[in-house]
Amino acid sequence: MGPEYSRPRRQSKPRIRSKATHRRAHRAASTAALAAALVPRSADPAQRGIAPRRPSLFAPNRVKLRSSILLSVLVLGACMRTLAAGEALDLTSSTNKPIEFDYNSKEMIVADARLVYGDLTLTADEIRYNDQTGQANARGNLVLTRGDVRLVADEGTYTLADGKVRLKNTRAGYYPLYLQGRSLEGNMKEFTLTDATLTYGEPGFLTPTVRASSIDFVQGKNFKAHHAALRLGSIPLLPLPVFNQRLDAPPLETEIRAGLRSSIGTFLTVTTLAPVSAGVRIGPNIGLFSKRGVLIGPAARYDTQRGETTFTGELRSGWIHDFAGSNRRGLDSLDQRIGQERGLIDWRHLQTTGEHLSVMAQLAYWSDSEVVRDFDRSRFPRNQQPETFVEATYAGDNTLGSVFVRAQPNDFQITQRREPELSVQLLTSPQDLGFIHRGNVGFVSLHENAATFAPTLSNLSSKRFDAYYGVERPTVLAPWLTLTPVAGARLTHYLSPLGGKDDYSRVLGQFGGDLRGHAYGQFEVKSERWHIDGLRHLLEPFVQYRYIPDAEKGRAYIPRIDRSVFSTRLQPIDLGEIRFLDDLNEINTLRYGLEQRLQTRDPKGGSRDLIALTLAQDLRFARRLGEHRSSDLHADLALMPARWLRLDFFQRLNLQNPRLEEFNSGITFTDGEFWSARFGTQFLRDQLEEYTLDGQIRLNERYALTGRWRFDAIDNSLYEQVYGLRQTIRNLWSIEYQIAFLEGQRHENGFQFRVSLEVFKF
Repeated sequence: MGPEYSRPRRQSKPRIRSKATHRRAHRAASTAALAAALVPRSADPAQRGIAPRRPSLFAPNRVKLRSSILLSVLVLGACMRTLAAGEALDLTSSTNKPIEFDYNSKEMIVADARLVYGDLTLTADEIRYNDQTGQANARGNLVLTRGDVRLVADEGTYTLADGKVRLKNTRAGYYPLYLQGRSLEGNMKEFTLTDATLTYGEPGFLTPTVRASSIDFVQGKNFKAHHAALRLGSIPLLPLPVFNQRLDAPPLETEIRAGLRSSIGTFLTVTTLAPVSAGVRIGPNIGLFSKRGVLIGPAARYDTQRGETTFTGELRSGWIHDFAGSNRRGLDSLDQRIGQERGLIDWRHLQTTGEHLSVMAQLAYWSDSEVVRDFDRSRFPRNQQPETFVEATYAGDNTLGSVFVRAQPNDFQITQRREPELSVQLLTSPQDLGFIHRGNVGFVSLHENAATFAPTLSNLSSKRFDAYYGVERPTVLAPWLTLTPVAGARLTHYLSPLGGKDDYSRVLGQFGGDLRGHAYGQFEVKSERWHIDGLRHLLEPFVQYRYIPDAEKGRAYIPRIDRSVFSTRLQPIDLGEIRFLDDLNEINTLRYGLEQRLQTRDPKGGSRDLIALTLAQDLRFARRLGEHRSSDLHADLALMPARWLRLDFFQRLNLQNPRLEEFNSGITFTDGEFWSARFGTQFLRDQLEEYTLDGQIRLNERYALTGRWRFDAIDNSLYEQVYGLRQTIRNLWSIEYQIAFLEGQRHENGFQFRVSLEVFKF
């Protein structure tokens, strides 16, 4: 409505005004008179205390016309000003109600309103817009939307010029987050919410929730909660005075496993990690075992950044007084009785600073070889041998410098300790006349306490200086053929040799070369069913020859710590790549083979491999005891004819006495939406013959069936059967129920029942 008008009051004394003042007063009076003339009046002028005027001057039709003209002029002026600012303003009523104007507040008033300004939309039961300040005041069912951001409130204000927003009783959704609070102040992307509640997913039972006096929120990055508490639904869990949290990580990571195993009885393990600072989570790792006792220890996970340094890592630990009898605890890998005081620490850490420095560390302390198998069975297949080390690497323009320390916190395994190993590596780099050189230099202090495990063995130690330099020169014999002669030398100096010597030096030379061909063919073959868009066949035959004479010299003086280990794969033959320096023999080997790939165009760019095959075999002119002149033929084959199908094969054929020595395979079918299965084989003559099957079938959005089977053909036993049902609850929790039948295992046999629960998606 327009302002009320009254008769002017009589002044006791006349005021003296300047000419400028008179002109301003005259313009103001004229403007007021014009506004008064255009504002619709009440039907009864007497109710306003003024005399009625002549009807001809203020007829209703003429008043409506003049009011509409004024409002149109005001709206047009607002639109012109916002267009001059670079955005278009559109203020309308969804129910076509007339726009009113409040002369006291200078605001346009729209009911059932919709305001559009650029990519921002504001709707409410009523919007009052002030063109002078560019501020919109909204009341009732306020909804403010910009892009994928949506704020809902009872009332609030929005300033068009700077995007500032103030809201009361606010709700907001930033998938997968749901926020609500008493008031909000800031802008659409960065704001502070007071008396706030933040929920991961829709509020409900067992939904992770943060309640705080205030939350500072930055869209797409993080939020910071003050005087907060972490809850699971309505259940309080942990007070959090102040903490930062990335939006792509849940506030609570929980893993719960329960079940029944014959070796440990009924069990329940719970690991809960809660944020204590930006990217850092700490919590307890607790296990209850009816036949063993209580295991407890801290756990942590971190992924954070401080300046130019990033830190990523995980800690899992636990200690238990195992009250089971010695027979139930059993024997360790050395056939020794396992004690009652048992525990484990598993810590992995990766740290990078800038583009040059990185630190990798791992600590694996086990009280005995079976503690992980007994109390953390789900992790044992991925971590069966503990390894403890720390390595710092600095990457220069063409060099790598590293410090490596390998420790032995466990007393049930033989470990070649390196305390420490220092090395500098010169990367392959071109020189004048087409030559390429590379090299490395290093020092290592080695220790091995073998006598702890076998009285017939002795404790060994060695301090060794080592340096290698090699040069090669690629020569293009033809567009499809390259020959690279290779030469190099390696100096190894032992500071504490055997045989009563004070020191011992060994110099080895290397001669040889690489011959590599390259050919390809292209075929315009298309298949929509197999997603093939053209074919390219790459062929790369290769021949490598290395001759390292007298490599076994000085064996009587060299502590044999860095020695060769059993492997079914072809070992390095280049002098610069060999690691078993304390166990060398003369190398005079010709390695030849073929690498080939069949590729097609990838619609996302580049190419996609359909078939990859590598064949390789060694011809040994100098042999170790028990070796044949020709090695087994090694074949690696991978077939990827479609994205849902992959076949992997590795086989080793003895061509001297034609027979299959080793065969490992895997066939994987993957339908990301409904099912997946993998069939695998592992065959090693006279040692291993195993067949495996893993599968999963999705029944609906909530349930899926899982299974795992392991068959040992040598013992003719199905030694592992696992049947499972996986359930998803509210897209937050994953529960898997499993029954298992185990046979012939050292520490586990018979029937088992397991339940696993974890938070897996937010």
